[in-house]
Amino acid sequence: MEVAMRGVALVAWMWLWGCIVAPATGIAAPPATTRPAPPRTVRWHSSQQPAAAEARKTGRLLVVVFHDPTHPASQAFEEMTLSDPATREFLADFIAVRLDATKGEGKRRLEKLKLGEAPLTCVYSPQGQLLDSIPGCIIPAGRFCQRLARSAAYWRAATSRPFDPAARWRAVQARLKLSTRAQAAAEIDKLLKLPTEKLPKDVTPAKLHLAKGMALLRSAPKQAEAHLNKARSLAAGDADTSAQALLTLAELYDRTGRTKAAHELYGLYIARFPRAGEVGRAYCAKAVLEWVGLNDQNRARKTLREFLSRYPDDTHAIRARGMLEMIGRGKAKDSKE
Repeated sequence: MEVAMRGVALVAWMWLWGCIVAPATGIAAPPATTRPAPPRTVRWHSSQQPAAAEARKTGRLLVVVFHDPTHPASQAFEEMTLSDPATREFLADFIAVRLDATKGEGKRRLEKLKLGEAPLTCVYSPQGQLLDSIPGCIIPAGRFCQRLARSAAYWRAATSRPFDPAARWRAVQARLKLSTRAQAAAEIDKLLKLPTEKLPKDVTPAKLHLAKGMALLRSAPKQAEAHLNKARSLAAGDADTSAQALLTLAELYDRTGRTKAAHELYGLYIARFPRAGEVGRAYCAKAVLEWVGLNDQNRARKTLREFLSRYPDDTHAIRARGMLEMIGRGKAKDSKE
């Protein structure tokens, strides 16, 4: 009996030693594992009004998705983008609403917006200002998240306090990538009023006029033209800004039906900036004008062949080859007739 009691006492001492000494020596039992936190996910609202109130209260951006349950594009958008775990986690930082565009509130709001049919995604500021509208089925999910991230980047820069020229310039650059790019003009005007020495590093009056021209390109073409020409006159020593202003002005003329003026500027861009990143775009645009606008297939063919011989690896080479093939088919058809 005495031996048995001594054995029990020894076991008790060993247990106590393990509790007190072993943790201090680092040889204790493995630490308890913590359960990983569940992934964050979006919480969809079914009505825009309460969601907008929550956005104002929390200071978060509001995302409204208009969908049509019967439309194949909406179905694909739902299955391949909105249901993607990465999208659901990304949207957790927004206040999100999903509305049926075929009835009730969704139909009324979509008709009021006049931005097209579903699928359509709209991004609003916490105060209800439309920042971006994204039409169609955006696939893959990563592209959709990147587009939403542009609005978030703009809002962070635009709401920085106190007034910071560098942050406002970032806001301008971000907003030029949104559907509401025309609204960037007001921010650019604030920067244009500053003395040159107070502008952010590497930001010049020429770049500001270029940005304003790009902002107004579709909403106010005449004003855009004036700012693009101003940018060209101020950017004498800045090849990149001068090239971009020239190409944007050519596209403005092209869009507004001034075919000969656009054709001349595309040619000028190619001649002055042969190493510019958008030279392939200029070649293809020039060839389209020659082919369709000036009805000169031989001239268009010559332009495309010149481009392919000089820049065979350019990203626009595939398009140029396709255009050459189409021109060839058209000529063959005319000869048969």
